[in-house]
Amino acid sequence: MTTRRTGNDRESALIDATLTCIAREGIAAATVRNIADYAGVTNGLIRFYFKSKDGILQAAYRRFLERLFEAAHGHHDGAATSARERLERYLRANLSPPIVTPDSLLLWANFLPLAHHDATMADIRRHWYARTTRAFRDLIQEALEERGQAPGERELRRLAVAVNGLIDGLWIEGALSAETLDLGELQATGLDAASRLLGLPLAPATAEDA
Repeated sequence: MTTRRTGNDRESALIDATLTCIAREGIAAATVRNIADYAGVTNGLIRFYFKSKDGILQAAYRRFLERLFEAAHGHHDGAATSARERLERYLRANLSPPIVTPDSLLLWANFLPLAHHDATMADIRRHWYARTTRAFRDLIQEALEERGQAPGERELRRLAVAVNGLIDGLWIEGALSAETLDLGELQATGLDAASRLLGLPLAPATAEDA
């Protein structure tokens, strides 16, 4: 009898196989048959866990965005001694592997058209974009308040969107030039630009942070 844990593990493995398939061959190649080949299972097992190809693509997109969020989020929660340091660590984490990698960029680019034309995929994108923007907003608010500033909600939203857009642009640049990437330089560029946007002194990475 299949236990819930076994079922969850199999479902997770199928989602990972879907992401591998898309990263290597593109989303057009992510058929049920091809995903089954990557996972080493039968087509029927995929249809047992997912009602359709759309279902497994939605699960894969959700997993991909969740992993990006968690890769950055885990670097700042309670580990630093000040709000400014938490913001610095979050910025650096967003400009580090496993976020800044060619595979991440390929997955993002493959999912993007679906996120614009499929309502469920669009909802998934909006959910994780909102969580990321909120994380930036909260960290920015804490860092500014630590310096005695009290920006309003509209200003915080503007700053969060601006910093998020800045990091997205550097992420694409870093992933495209991964073979020659100087990670420290990419992070220093991001911290310097964010510092100018926010009016906050943000320090470059140290050996201890690397």
